[in-house]
Amino acid sequence: MRALPAEILARLDGRGAPADAEHGLHESHRLTTADADGWPRTAQLSDGEVVAMPDGSVRLCLWPASRTAANVRRDGRALLSVVAAGTCWDVRLRAEERPAPPGAPPFAYFLATAESAEAQRANYATVERGVSFRLLDAQDAPARWSAQLDALRRLA
Repeated sequence: MRALPAEILARLDGRGAPADAEHGLHESHRLTTADADGWPRTAQLSDGEVVAMPDGSVRLCLWPASRTAANVRRDGRALLSVVAAGTCWDVRLRAEERPAPPGAPPFAYFLATAESAEAQRANYATVERGVSFRLLDAQDAPARWSAQLDALRRLA
C-alpha cells in the first residue's frame, strides 16, 4: 500500500486528537500482535507512540521489554486499530525494528509499511472514540510524547 487513507494520516499526524478538556481524557490506538503460541496480544498506544507518514509508513515506539515489542521483532506483523473521522480503521502493518535516532527516548522503534487499511463502518452510526484514558501525570507525559514523536519523525 503506497498511501494511507487521508482520515488516518490526519488522525495520526503526530499532533494527536485534542484531549477532552472537561474530563481530561485522551484516546489510544490498539496494536494487536500474536504471541509465540498464536494467541492475540493487544497494547494501547498513545498519540505519542505512533505517527503515520504521507509515504504510507507508520512509525511506532514501544516499551523495549514488552511482549508486544517482542512479538513485532519476532513476527513483523501487527494490526493497528484507529478511530478516525467517525470510522474504526484496521491497518495491517509489516514492521521492523530500527535503531533509535540520536538523543531519542529509550524505546524500541519500529518502521512499518501499511499493507492495507480497512474501514469498519455501519450505515446507522459513527464511531466517536476508541479507548479513552486519563493521564496520572499530566505534566510528564506530554513532554515525553513530544520527544518520542520527534524521534519517530526522524526514524530512518
